[in-house]
Amino acid sequence: MRLRVAVAAVALALVVSACSQPSPELRPVDVPAEVVPDLVNASDVDKMFPFGRGCLLAVGSGVRVLDVVDGTGASEALRPGDIMTSVDGTPVSSREILLQVLEDRRVGERVVVEGTRVGAPFSASIALSPVPGQTGRAILGVITETKLEAVRPTSLSEAVIDDQLARPVIVDGWIYRYVPLGAVWTPYPGTPAEHMAELGSDIYAVAGEEPLSLVRVGEEEPIAIDPGPVVYETPVGPLEVVASGFDEVVGSVGGLLLIAGEAEAGPGDTAAAVHGVDPVKATVEWIRPLGLSDEGNQLAAVDAYRSPSGDRALVALAEYDEEGGAGLELFNYYLVDEEGEGTVGPPGIDQFFPTDGVTGWYDDNSLIYLVDVEVPQIVLWSLGTGEHTLLRSYSAEEAFSLRTALPVGDGEHIVEVRDGEVFLVDVDRPELTRLISRGCRHEPIEGMRLG
Repeated sequence: MRLRVAVAAVALALVVSACSQPSPELRPVDVPAEVVPDLVNASDVDKMFPFGRGCLLAVGSGVRVLDVVDGTGASEALRPGDIMTSVDGTPVSSREILLQVLEDRRVGERVVVEGTRVGAPFSASIALSPVPGQTGRAILGVITETKLEAVRPTSLSEAVIDDQLARPVIVDGWIYRYVPLGAVWTPYPGTPAEHMAELGSDIYAVAGEEPLSLVRVGEEEPIAIDPGPVVYETPVGPLEVVASGFDEVVGSVGGLLLIAGEAEAGPGDTAAAVHGVDPVKATVEWIRPLGLSDEGNQLAAVDAYRSPSGDRALVALAEYDEEGGAGLELFNYYLVDEEGEGTVGPPGIDQFFPTDGVTGWYDDNSLIYLVDVEVPQIVLWSLGTGEHTLLRSYSAEEAFSLRTALPVGDGEHIVEVRDGEVFLVDVDRPELTRLISRGCRHEPIEGMRLG
C-alpha cells in the first residue's frame, strides 16, 4: 500500500522566540495547540500533483493564512486565505522560512507583511503578540501552511540562491539547486558528471581527458591544477609529496574540494590519497596518503559529507581486496578540517561507528544513519559524545516504499526519498510533512548518493 502524507495535515500556531518581556499594552492570548485546516488535505495534493503526469516539483510560492488567532496583532490585519509573500522585505516562500525570519523578533515589535488577498496585493504592519505562560516568546498570530505550486522542471528559470542549506540534486537527468526549507528550485547549467561536488555556487568534477585537471560543470575549459609538492608530516618527520592523479571529486570542506586520487613521494613510491584542492587558485593545498587497512588492503576515499557550517567533512574510507577480487567495502571514516587536520576513526575511545548507512549531517555536531533490523530506523550519531540515539522509526507499511532519508542540516528536518515521491519531514512534528516532488527520479550528489 502506498503511503500518502497530506501536506500540512495539521498546522500549528506560528510561535517564535523573542528576548524581551511582554509589552504591558499587549495582552497574552490563548493559542490553539492544534488546528486541522479545511483548505488542504490528501485529495487536494493528489489534484495538484497527479500520479502519471510526469515529474512535478513542489515549489513554494508563499505562506497561506488558514486562521487568525483572536486578540493578536494579526487579527485586525490578516484574514484566512491571505497569501503572505514577504516580511520586512524578506521573501517567505514557505512556512519554515517565515519561522526563520521571525525567530529573533521581540514581543511588541512591528513587522510589515506583504502578500496577496483574493489576487490583489496588500501590505500590513503587525505587532507581534505574547503567549501566556511563555515569557519572552511571541507569535504573529496566524495558523499557516506553505502554498505549493506544481511545476515541471523544464519550466524553471535560473536564479541565484544564497542559502548554506541549498544543495545540488539531479532530477530526471538534469542538475538543480534546491532549498528544502524554502521549497525553492533553480536549474544549474550543464549535464551531470559521474562524480561531482559543490563549492560555493559552482559544481566541479574531474576533467576526464586530463590527469590533474578539474572542470566546472557547465563549462568546457579544464582547470589545470598545480600538483605540488606539499609537505606531509609523518611520525618520522616531514615528507614532500606531489599529486600524481585525480580519480574523482568526493566532496568539499571550507573553500577546498576533496579529491580522491594518487600521490607519490618519489619514483615508485605511490599511494592512494585525499587531496585538498583550491579550484580558484588551481593548487593542491594538502595531501593525506591513506595507506592500508588492518588486513593489508588499500584504502580509498569514496565519499564525503560536508558539515552545515562547512568547517569539517566526514570522508568515507573503503578498502579494496584486490587479491581476493572483492569490491570496495566501507572500512572507516576520516574527520577532516580545511587544513587537512583530522583523525581516522570516530572521536573518543572505543567509540562505535556505523559501517554503512550514513546519509549526512543532522546539525554541526551530529550525523544520521540508517539501520535496518526488521524495518528502517534513523539513528542520530553525536561525534562529540559518541552517543547513538533513535531519531525516527518506521512501520512496515511506511518502510515499504522508503529508499533513503537525508538530513537537511538544520537539526530539525529530514528529506525522505520514496518510490516516486519525496517529502520534507519535521522530525519533532511529522504531522507537518509536506511534499517535495512526485513522479521524479532524484539523484542527490556529494555525500548523498542513493546507489
